Amino acid sequence: MRKIVFVLALPMGILAATVTAEPLVRLHTSYYYIDGPSATVLLAQLDKNGPLGVDGKRHPARTRWDIKWKLQSSQHGTSCTISEAAVIIGIAQTLPRWRGEDKGSTSLKQRWAKFTESLLRHEEVHKQHGMQAGKEIESALRRVEPASNCEDMEVRADKVAQAIVSKYQKLDEAYDRETAYGLSEGGTLL
Repeated sequence: MRKIVFVLALPMGILAATVTAEPLVRLHTSYYYIDGPSATVLLAQLDKNGPLGVDGKRHPARTRWDIKWKLQSSQHGTSCTISEAAVIIGIAQTLPRWRGEDKGSTSLKQRWAKFTESLLRHEEVHKQHGMQAGKEIESALRRVEPASNCEDMEVRADKVAQAIVSKYQKLDEAYDRETAYGLSEGGTLL
């Protein structure tokens, strides 16, 4: 599951340092709280309070990523090239926390631990998709061929980057379909 919009100001002065560097990653994790004495009650609260997915349904956890890029181009006679490029990956994760865990039965605590471990593994795959997309964009932007003018070259670079974003969005969607949003990987309390 993914999709978030981060508004990031990126001054061109920092671009020179990022031409061959890894993309900058900004990770944010937030939590929502549930409480209850049984798996059934906890599941009902996860269904009621969990983050909304791109499918419009609530899920126990969600990882959203967004990638921004900024280019500086240079016109040299009849050729325009990318002289500097910067990529920022924003990743936001929303995870559950069980407030009454210390009061829960031993067996429920064990199931909760297994459940949250499964959630984290599932969400890590979404996080890695965002990271891989950002790295691929950073690499692809450095390889964009020169154009006769900078506007055409920047349009071409944006198309290349958007195609990579689309590819990884589709990977996220396919992964959620294949795993029933993590349920087939142990993402349940029952």
